[in-house]
Amino acid sequence: MELQSKVAANRPRLLVLAPRFPYVALAGGTLVLLNILKALPDWDLTLLSLCNTQEEMEYEPCDGLFREIHKVYLPKWHSLRNVLRALPGRTPLQLAFYRSAAFRRKVDELLPQHDAALAHLIRSGQYLQAASTKRPSVLLMSDAISMAYKTMTQVQGTSALWRRVYRIEFDRLFRYEQTAPQNFNQTWLHSERDRRFLGLDSPSIKIVPVGIDLDEFPFRPGASGDVVGFIGNMAFALNQDACLHFLKDIFPAVRSHQNIRLRVIGVCPPAFAKKLLEYPGVEVTGRVARIADSTSEVFCGICPVRGGSGTQNKILNYQALGIPCVTSRVGLEGLTAMDGADLLVYNDPAEAADLILKLHADANLREQIACAGRRYVERNHDWRAIHENIRREIDSIVAGARHDQEPHPAS
Repeated sequence: MELQSKVAANRPRLLVLAPRFPYVALAGGTLVLLNILKALPDWDLTLLSLCNTQEEMEYEPCDGLFREIHKVYLPKWHSLRNVLRALPGRTPLQLAFYRSAAFRRKVDELLPQHDAALAHLIRSGQYLQAASTKRPSVLLMSDAISMAYKTMTQVQGTSALWRRVYRIEFDRLFRYEQTAPQNFNQTWLHSERDRRFLGLDSPSIKIVPVGIDLDEFPFRPGASGDVVGFIGNMAFALNQDACLHFLKDIFPAVRSHQNIRLRVIGVCPPAFAKKLLEYPGVEVTGRVARIADSTSEVFCGICPVRGGSGTQNKILNYQALGIPCVTSRVGLEGLTAMDGADLLVYNDPAEAADLILKLHADANLREQIACAGRRYVERNHDWRAIHENIRREIDSIVAGARHDQEPHPAS
């Protein structure tokens, strides 16, 4: 346990459950979680997180966000054993992978000491559903994971084995994601697209957009250069698929006209980095301290995702930085940005290559798309505005629970 902030009398306490240790925060999902929690400076926050490496177990964050941090070790071999045991049943493999008896016991120990709880993703939400003590709770579901799996069953090039795995998991997850919100005071999704897909129409379903720290992503519009940027955590299977799809089906047409390079920016497992570097014109940065510092000479950002759900953080990154974005139709679906104004959308690989080359040749077009994209982010995805809404929702949940617990005079 680590004391990391001043303790004030009578401050409400929030227990935060995380299926993955959110430090060092590099993946989009963990960055979103930490930014959402920054909306609650008047709360004392406790983090209870699973860790799958000894490095995570030993790491001590210094940002002061949490008053207490508790960790439970769940090695990967244990998670894989959980998945194998779950295969014959109906439990979503997403849940089985993150099951831990020690974590469940820790939830039962800590929850009575807190006024409310927030579970990051259904992976940790399962523990609040089964907890022996009940508290006002929020499920930060974020995205409909089942939608991403359904899409991948239809993507050309997906192996027969993975297509079958995606189909099995879709059947299990879809039903679970439809019913899980019934166990929480509120469920937060990042886009209307995910809510519609799951058919969730309860007032307890709230849309909390993904935000951008505009100071962390300074606006430098209309940059010239010969580099296409791909921002993403390359440990994530759907990012790997998108990147390889781009290299195989889009990039050759681009390079046949111009000597343009691809820069992959973000965490990248060594084996996958080696695979990427086999293609001509590819650069891999690996883990970077600050995305903005790795975008020199990047005239265009690409989002060639073929499967996914929710909001594509990479698009918001590009737009905030002033890098014109070329995205697939799937990449746009979680956003309200306008094709042809805030970004450029393609329908097939040939159109993607044409749009990239068009941006490369036209500085005025780059400037127009960059400025419109930044305005879109400022209007719809500024964390400062989103934080105000988060505070209202959390306060209303706790106030409502206290009202329900108060004795009422007999009528």
